[in-house]
Amino acid sequence: MSHTISVTIEAGVAAQPNELGLIICKSCNEILATLPTDGYKKFYVVCQACARKENNKEASE
Repeated sequence: MSHTISVTIEAGVAAQPNELGLIICKSCNEILATLPTDGYKKFYVVCQACARKENNKEASE
């Protein structure tokens, strides 16, 4: 089962004291944002730069 999560990400967002959720790019492992969660949680997405690289690679094939 696959779920798609749409998230608006602001570059350079500083983590707040109780933001234990991390949004991580599953291609380049960069931390994209933090979220206020009830516990430590990791969410994996593909960042815009990696998505563009993947789309360009598919278009050139």
